[in-house]
Amino acid sequence: IGISNKSCQARALEALTPHLPDVLLHQALDYARGISHEKYQAKALVALAPHLPDVLLYQALDCAIGISHEYYRARALEALVTHLPDVLLPQAFDWAIGISDENSRANALIALAPHLPDVLLPQALDCAIGISNKSCQARALEALTPHLPDVLLHQALDYARGISHEKYQAKALVALAPHLPDVLLYQALDYAIGISDKEYRANTLIALAPHLPDVLLPQASIALAPHLPDVLLRQALDCARRIKYENSRARALEALAPYFYLPDVLPEALDCARAIRYESNRADALHGLIKNLTPSSVDFPLWQQILDSLASLTRPY
Repeated sequence: IGISNKSCQARALEALTPHLPDVLLHQALDYARGISHEKYQAKALVALAPHLPDVLLYQALDCAIGISHEYYRARALEALVTHLPDVLLPQAFDWAIGISDENSRANALIALAPHLPDVLLPQALDCAIGISNKSCQARALEALTPHLPDVLLHQALDYARGISHEKYQAKALVALAPHLPDVLLYQALDYAIGISDKEYRANTLIALAPHLPDVLLPQASIALAPHLPDVLLRQALDCARRIKYENSRARALEALAPYFYLPDVLPEALDCARAIRYESNRADALHGLIKNLTPSSVDFPLWQQILDSLASLTRPY
């Protein structure tokens, strides 16, 4: 505390704080409250936050809220929120949504998101949606999404549909994808397919694919296939391979078949098709894939395996 250089003092306090008993933490907090330079006051609060008992967190929050510079106030709050008792979260939230700087407001929401009680989540979602800076908004929505109940996920998905900038629409859909119930995944897939930019559409469909019910995977594969760069073809094949129901798996392979022309992907796709037990589905998948076969793309052992697979199919009368 006696060090006059505020930067050196802040570093020394940060190193000491984890080792202080409660009685000295009280003294350190009293000192932090009296620091006139708000940058270093915020630094002191950030260092103290993980170590303060509940009785001192009340004072620390009051001190943070009293910082006039929004950036430093936000930094102090971000450090405090993960340690606040539930009774203080509404007060911290009220302060956070009142921050005028959108980057700082987004950062405060991101810090608060995992700790907010359900009753505050609708207001938090409204606050995130109300951020006009699309990059900050996307970060805030991404942080909130894992904690939203279904009714608010529906609201968030409706909002994502209306985002005019496709980069941020794609980001919103990617963030929502792991958390949507099946009934909303149908809508999310439609929105993803409607994205006109090929790269954003492909990235969104790839994010959705692991969460889609089997019945939707062929539709996603058909939409995705024409826009995949070669480097992602194996990932598309992995998605198809994981489809539980053979009918849906065969339809996905058939849709993707024209794009499985690379020598290192085609044999794996054929193996996937040959593993389908139901003959009609296996025939559909093989029918699409064999169109890619050329002497240069398939070696003799693979030709032999393909012929064996075709020979195993029941011949029509």
